[in-house]
Amino acid sequence: MPPSLSRILDARGAQRVALSPDGGTLYFVTDLTGTMQLWSLRLGDGPPLRLSYECDRVGAYRVSPDGSRIAYGADEGGNERWTIWVVNADGSGPRPLTSRPDRIHHLVDWGRDGRSVVAFANLRDERYFDLHAIPAGGGEPKALFRHDGTGFRATVLPDGRAVVTTNRDRSDHNHLTLVAPEGSSRRLTPDEPQAMYAAAHAFDGGVLAVSDRGRDLAGVARVGLDGSFAYVVERDREIEDLDVSGARFAYGVNVDGRSEVHVVFDGEDRVVGGLPPGDLATDLIGNSLGLAPDGTLAIAWARYDAPSAVYVVRAGRDAELAVPPQMGGLAEGLPQAELVSWKSFDGRAIPGFLLRPRGAAKGARPTVIQVHGGPEGQARPLWNPLTVALTAAGYNVLQPNVRGSSGYGRAYMSLDDVRLRMDSVKDLDAGAAWLAESVLAPADRIGVIGGSYGGFMTLAAITFCPDRNWAAAVDIVGIASFRTFFERTAAWRRPLRAAEYGDPVRDAEFLESISPINFKERIRAPLMVIHGANDPRVPIEEAEQIVAAQRARGRPVEYLRYDDEGHGLAKAKNRADAWPRVVAFFQKHMPV
Repeated sequence: MPPSLSRILDARGAQRVALSPDGGTLYFVTDLTGTMQLWSLRLGDGPPLRLSYECDRVGAYRVSPDGSRIAYGADEGGNERWTIWVVNADGSGPRPLTSRPDRIHHLVDWGRDGRSVVAFANLRDERYFDLHAIPAGGGEPKALFRHDGTGFRATVLPDGRAVVTTNRDRSDHNHLTLVAPEGSSRRLTPDEPQAMYAAAHAFDGGVLAVSDRGRDLAGVARVGLDGSFAYVVERDREIEDLDVSGARFAYGVNVDGRSEVHVVFDGEDRVVGGLPPGDLATDLIGNSLGLAPDGTLAIAWARYDAPSAVYVVRAGRDAELAVPPQMGGLAEGLPQAELVSWKSFDGRAIPGFLLRPRGAAKGARPTVIQVHGGPEGQARPLWNPLTVALTAAGYNVLQPNVRGSSGYGRAYMSLDDVRLRMDSVKDLDAGAAWLAESVLAPADRIGVIGGSYGGFMTLAAITFCPDRNWAAAVDIVGIASFRTFFERTAAWRRPLRAAEYGDPVRDAEFLESISPINFKERIRAPLMVIHGANDPRVPIEEAEQIVAAQRARGRPVEYLRYDDEGHGLAKAKNRADAWPRVVAFFQKHMPV
């Protein structure tokens, strides 16, 4: 029996893991209560304890050096204007540390003495993020590093200095800079070759980072405080996450969209056993790996057929389940996933995942193509209630990793930059053609859905590939016009997006030529649009102009606006409202 939609929406998972300094307490966030909140669990001595109550949702968090306190970021209504709070490790005494709700504070670390937290904040100018020390007992922030750009990662070294990761023009072109407490700074990485330096952590008198310097595929490298550079892990697959504690480190390997976890200590590189097939549950805010000084490792682990769970690995042992997924009574009827590929217009093989109703008969079945965001993202077989709901309703779901996706190296990720943008749309169209030619889907019952950049891809598919005869399309927080997007998106995001999409002045003509709103008359597919009113990344005007254009033409369009959401639907109550409507929309226009 396929699971009911209410059961699917009631399922919950845990992610963003950390451990106390003694390795005995696990921290994680979960939306068990409807929004992401911070919880702790004393290993071997439960039950879990909820720590945050005063905020709408919790973002990044960090445990103090002595384990007595936790600092965390929180925003309201999805506006991403993160404030910073501190709470005692038992959940008592919550108090805000920041007093500028009109600005963004990205928590990155604690000071080594535990008397301050370290955060990037755009206090000086909303376009730029400087590094600040914020007294943990209250008081004015102290600027440590001024930078006319973006930077959201830093690690404090044992001697009190910090290594800061700053973007040059996009997330995979950045620098590492050494910053002293009095404010002097020295860059550790060269201008050439352009490279990524991510997830930097103090290690062996320098830092360990995920980097692709001089490589197509990222590895683990040690960057010395003298600027020296050497790889310590090089593989034929992408390294995708990293955590360090003392002389130990753990990292993940991206194997065709699935994960493999390794722990390294005393020169031994060991693959963690005991994990079911799945992936590291990574997101834009927090880590999927948490390593303690005694070698205890916490892993946030995701699967396509269950919400994310947390496993714990004691030194030298296999992983053991510590926080199981809350399955909402689901026991059977969940989807099955298959790694697939198809040839695009230029002969390039495009990978993706095809999810089908478990146990369903083979043959043509109405199929929804679900496009990931980013564009520097990757479709992976992770739990997604909407995806599971669609397969439970009898649909196949194809999740393509069109050119520009991460996980396949720098060269592949750059194949959609600026003037190459529409090549990725051709990859999506080729995926639809493959579905029909392979008799996996009827040609007239293929739909498309996507969020954020995937929302743009959805609008582009029904605009620039109208001959595909799309049966239905759902745009979630997508870009309709690059001109108005650049005019309204948060100021700090414009340089990063210009490097990916094109300069809004220099490339204005090109950006107009690929903006779906300018070719609205080509849209024939029934359209649903979903957006949060507080979205700082893709402002809601993007949704409202495409909806207004369709209504003016008398074309079918359904619009779901959520006034307490931002870039996507973070609240369980809103997902419970929207996702059944999405399923019903596809059932109306492309019945199984």
